[in-house]
Amino acid sequence: MSYGEALEQTALVIGDGFVGGSPDEVQAVARFTEFLREWDPETIADSVRSVYASDAYFNDTIKEISTNEEIAHYLAESLAATEMVRIEVKDVARSGVDYYFRWVMDIKFRNLNNGSWTQSEGMSQIRFDREGKVVMHRDFWDAAGGLFAYMPVVGSLLRWIKGRL
Repeated sequence: MSYGEALEQTALVIGDGFVGGSPDEVQAVARFTEFLREWDPETIADSVRSVYASDAYFNDTIKEISTNEEIAHYLAESLAATEMVRIEVKDVARSGVDYYFRWVMDIKFRNLNNGSWTQSEGMSQIRFDREGKVVMHRDFWDAAGGLFAYMPVVGSLLRWIKGRL
């Protein structure tokens, strides 16, 4: 499924979304914010299952998938390459049925950047179903600067390209 298809399909499922400020809206936003804060390789799969609907669409600019089981597997594999991940939500905005979570992610990779912390800023567009579970998650962030820049060959190539611009 593509991002455009996910937008269309989730719009049909969620209708008008939550009433602004309702307990259901507050709980869904808080649950997702807490989910971002606590990424642990041993508990990520259970966390995904409690936060995402079974047929959730997910796109983080690197991977595009469409079930919570695939999301759980992908995030667990991604976390295996790290020592620690911290994500701080800076603010949340709503437009219609879409919620935008602006965040800063700090990652300490096992084998990249000599064990130093890397940082990336981004935003997640989220849609919740009527039960408050995520049915669509689309990240917008600088993958080149936040991840690829720390890879030995790719990072050198990116720095060379930036130097030529």
